Amino acid sequence: MRKRYLLLLLTLFFGLALLAVDRYTQEQAPALSEQQNHEPDYYGEGLYNRQYDNSGKLQQTFVAARSTHYPQTKSTLFAEPLLMSADDEGQTWQVNALEGTMLDDEQSLRLVGQVEIRPLNPTQPSDDILVETSTLTYHSRQQLAETDQPVIITSPQTRINATGMTLDIARQRMEFKSQVDTRYVPQ
Repeated sequence: MRKRYLLLLLTLFFGLALLAVDRYTQEQAPALSEQQNHEPDYYGEGLYNRQYDNSGKLQQTFVAARSTHYPQTKSTLFAEPLLMSADDEGQTWQVNALEGTMLDDEQSLRLVGQVEIRPLNPTQPSDDILVETSTLTYHSRQQLAETDQPVIITSPQTRINATGMTLDIARQRMEFKSQVDTRYVPQ
């Protein structure tokens, strides 16, 4: 009789132990899957992308040192992105930053950290300008760059400080949103 009770108690003990192990592994599984959701599904190094217009003329070039895609946020993170875009007069403009992010369903690139915009090979010394800001959103289809952050524009004769800016690269038109302070030194 005692052997039956002992066998019953051992069976009950092992059953409770298995339930405890099962409960423990179920608690651990969501944390692991949450961690996996924040892992990239693909990455690349030395990204180089060219975009042409309907006539076959090079319109934009995008270069990044590294790209990492995150499926959970449906976004791609770029390290050291560099964008070159031609305006209507053939002048090429360069936009670069420390990092950039693009959502899967959008054509806008959000640049963060030491964002700079400048013309490549300016024809006149007075055309050699530098636009600096901390964050910028670049809409590739419209060739439009915009920010609400402080902006500093410098050229050989001019310095402009403003808060917020919209730059239409194709038309070479810049619009400041507020707190504009301009200093011009004629030569």
